[in-house]
Amino acid sequence: MEKRKNLKMQQLPVSERPYEKCLEQGPAALSGAELLAVLLKCGTRDESASQLAARLLAAYSGPHTLADIFDAGIDELTEIKGIGRVKAITLQCVGELSRRISSEKAKNRIQMTTPASVAGFFMERMRRLTQEEIRAAFFDTKSNFIRDCLISKGTVNASVVTPREIFIEALRYKAVYVILLHNHPSGDPSPSPEDIRLTRQIAEAGEMLQITLADHIIIGDGRFFSMREKHVI
Repeated sequence: MEKRKNLKMQQLPVSERPYEKCLEQGPAALSGAELLAVLLKCGTRDESASQLAARLLAAYSGPHTLADIFDAGIDELTEIKGIGRVKAITLQCVGELSRRISSEKAKNRIQMTTPASVAGFFMERMRRLTQEEIRAAFFDTKSNFIRDCLISKGTVNASVVTPREIFIEALRYKAVYVILLHNHPSGDPSPSPEDIRLTRQIAEAGEMLQITLADHIIIGDGRFFSMREKHVI
């Protein structure tokens, strides 16, 4: 058993080498550990890339193991033996690439009148943020998505986020509708009294400019709360 533990990648049976397995059966046939091994490329003096990948998975065991690995910071990843800065940067970049691909696919399905489609577009980008962010998504007269932008980071309240910031951006992009989004790092998307006050304040300001606040969506961990859907606005 000990002898097998120290085998290098090229010494493993072909069926256990992720590169060869991918060529023969396709990437969908690879386990999470095997996919990580391909990204890591090499292991350490004492273990193969596959063994290092399995140990990395074990360090992040939980309901969102792979997502947690790709969301981890460089300093956190490099605390794991065998994960240097290059491997940590590779994992971070793959995580960001995955989020962008997911966002691009969702962009084609986003519909202003469907809170679930808007929440789905922003979910992976915002669900794991460790501090609150508020973003504004802009739509044209035909309810087509124009773009979104970051309005603020930190606690979301009326003293930090003002209608002026939001509607300056809306006017810049000639938007007719705006949807606000912000995340709750706790994972619970239930609105606070301050969230509701801010929403109504911005909705009133938009009426004066003839720019409609179509919704304010709070992103939790895989869940969302729509102010419009719940008749807050």
